[in-house]
Parts: sequence; C-alpha cells; structure tokens
Amino acid sequence: MLDASTPSEIDIDALRQVAVPAGIKFQKLGFLSYAGVMPKITFEVPFPELAERFTFDRLLTRHDFDLDNTALPGNRDITESHWKKISDGIQHTDRPYLGTITVALAQEYCEIEDLQKVSEYIRLVMLTIRDNAPNPVIEDGQHRIKMASYVWPLVKDATEGEAARVREYLERTSVELTVLMEGDGDVLSTIFVRMGSTKPISPNLIAVMDKSTVQNQLGLYVTRHSRLLADRVSYLSVAASKALASKKGRTFEDLYPAAAVRSAAASMAGVGVRDRTPEQRENLIAQIVDAKAQAEGVTREAAIELVGREVVSVLDYAYTRLPGWREMSAAKINATEFKKQYVHSSAAGLHVIANVLAAARSTGVSAHLAVDALARLPWERSALRKAKNERGEDIMVHEFFEGTLAATSFDAKEGKWRAGTGGATRSNYEPAIDKVLRHLARQDPGLRPLGERQAQIDIGLVSKAGPGRPRKNAA
Repeated sequence: MLDASTPSEIDIDALRQVAVPAGIKFQKLGFLSYAGVMPKITFEVPFPELAERFTFDRLLTRHDFDLDNTALPGNRDITESHWKKISDGIQHTDRPYLGTITVALAQEYCEIEDLQKVSEYIRLVMLTIRDNAPNPVIEDGQHRIKMASYVWPLVKDATEGEAARVREYLERTSVELTVLMEGDGDVLSTIFVRMGSTKPISPNLIAVMDKSTVQNQLGLYVTRHSRLLADRVSYLSVAASKALASKKGRTFEDLYPAAAVRSAAASMAGVGVRDRTPEQRENLIAQIVDAKAQAEGVTREAAIELVGREVVSVLDYAYTRLPGWREMSAAKINATEFKKQYVHSSAAGLHVIANVLAAARSTGVSAHLAVDALARLPWERSALRKAKNERGEDIMVHEFFEGTLAATSFDAKEGKWRAGTGGATRSNYEPAIDKVLRHLARQDPGLRPLGERQAQIDIGLVSKAGPGRPRKNAA
C-alpha cells in the first residue's frame, strides 16, 4: 500500500521543467587566468589523448579563413611540409616538447567550478564543456595537432625497436592546452595574427584577416566588393583557395595576392607611392579616412566603406575597359590566360594602374577619362618592336613597358621573343608610373594635369623640395 504522502501519479509538467544537463564533451582540471580582460584556462593533455581525442574531427574545429565569412574564426591553410617536418623532429628526440596549443570558445559554453585561489588573478578550477556546446576552434597549434594524429598511430602498438622508444617518450609527454574564453571572430583573428611565430603567417593572409589596421580594412572591403577581384585574390595557398571555393559552388582563379590588392587600394584612395614603410602607409590612409569621416560626419568605419566604394567603382569601370581585364569580364579568357598574355597581370602592373588613378584623383581628372586613356596603352606581352642591344645586335623589346613591367628575352624552347614580367620592386614600377603619366598627358589635353610636377608630388614620385623620389625612412 502506498504511503499517504506518496503522489498517486507523475507530475508530467513538473518533469518537463526539470533541466537535465547534457553529457560532457570533456572535463579538465586547470588554472584560470587572464590576458587583460579575456579569461583563459590552461590544462594538461597527455600526448595520446591529444592524438586521439583533441583532433579536428572530434573535440576541436578548424576552418580555412574564409573571406566571405569573416565572423567565423579561421586559420591559415595547413602546410603538409610543415607538419611533416614536426613529425620527423618529434620522432628523433628524447625531449619532445611541443609548447602550448591555444584554442578558443565563447565563455557562455564554459562551466567553471572554482576550487582554490592561487594568487590575485589565478585560480584552480574545474572546466566542463558539455556535449551541446560547439567544439573549441584552433587559434594556434593546428600543425602540431595534425602531427600528433599522424605520428601516434605509427608507434602506439610498437613493442620493440625505434618505434617503441618513440612510443615510450610520447606516452610520458603532455601538452599544455589553453582555452581562450572568447567568441568574437574579429578578436580571435587579430590574436591569431599576433601569435603567428612558429611559422610566419603569409602577408596575404594578414592583409585580409587582421582588421586592426585601416589599410587592411580598406583592402578587405575592396577585395570583397570588386567584380575584378571576386574569387581571384589569393590569401591562402592556391590548392586551399580552390577547395574553399569549391565548397561554396564557386571557382577560384589566382590573379593578385591580397597584400598587393591592399597596397593598390590604399594607393587609389590617395596614398600613392608615399608609403615607404607599412607604418607610413597606415598613417597616411588613416589621415585620408579620418578626413573623410569628418567631412561626411560619420564614423571611421563608415568612412572606410565610403572610400572603399569609390575605389571599387573605379576598379569596376576599369574591369570592363582595360585590355585583359575587359576580356575576363566578358568571360573570353580566364586569369591563367590573362597572366600569360598581359604585363599588368603582375602586382607591379596593378600598382601602376592604381597610382595613375591616384594621380587622377589628386588632380581632379576624371577617373573614367584616365581609365579610357590607360586602355589605349599596349598592355599585351605580344606588343614588341625591333631594337638593338648594347652590342648592336638585333633584339625585340616591349613597345612601352620594357625595363619596367616587361623584360623581353628570346625563348629558345619556343623559338621566339617573349616579354616576361619585370621586377615587382619600386625601381621597376615607379618609372613605369612616371612614364605612363607623362605619356597620357601628351596624348589628351584633358589629362594634361597628370604630367605636371604637382601630380608627381601628390602621389609621392618626387618630393616638394626638389627632383627625385622621397627618401626611404629607416625601418
């Protein structure tokens, strides 16, 4: 017989209101500390557990940085040669120290049980991550994780020989893993760039990933909105870029590197070639953007977008007018064919176009008029003429860009003269800019201001004090 105090039926509504905790993804004893205002927890992970559980397909997540979704924390692409080099090294040492692997997860998903105070800002805690939480994302250490998941299966069952020795050392090895309790993708991207010390981060990835500078924000805006640059700017390896585009049902064509696009965007916005160092470029573009913000009564962020729209508008017009770009816009050629056929397929060529348009901007010349004039120049590699070398021998040279954007030589394999790409240094593209400006000024009265000294001063080809270009600042 039931006791009188025992309910005769189950209260279903009450049960529905009971919060049943989700299962545990992982739970670790660690130290809670801070990086400024950002909390972080560090704990130890045995090497076998790193190799078998803290992997990309189980407890951790990585993504190639995606320009179309910058809110999603992303990584540089994994370089096979790099993780294999680590794999080789880890198997030939009795001190396999791997440093700290850093991951990130929004604080809302981190359950923290406070156990003991260690010092003012350090506490011993129990960290619990539930099954219904997303996996932490990799901030630093993806090549080491890739290495661990590769090496451990090779030696885990070994009982003799060199493999057994490696297994013994790795079983005794643990790795510090730090969870940054941060979920803001922009913050994590900036932290990632600043942490990139074990393997230098490509300047092209920094150009689109690090939003802490005005020049990067402007370059990113232009990259994302320009029709010319859509799916054609490289910031990962070509293989990784193609794979990422394929996932989205698109095609990637390697045209210009992101760092070159960033510089070209800053040039067109008014920096010209005055940026002798990255720091100087940042100061100049910040001044331009801040002046825009003041004139329009908007924030710096809004001003960056306004300047970016102006740059994109001119690039979109040039995309339909300049030889090569025009053919790509009409889908008559692809980026690979463009590179084979035109001298402005190089970063130096992009700089020449950008700085001529910067000169037009500074002198009040119509950008469309300048683009139309640029379109009449012989950009094709096949635009060659006869000449004599210093020994009086017959040679072929490019009609206009020889010694700057083009370096013509005889291709014995093909049995013909071919205009190759000139160097990407200032000593190559600055003379080309100067030559183009003077040529356009002579060809069209409406473009005469481009040939005047003030235009050269405005974009930094010469200094106000006298002839010659500005002196390079000490690094």
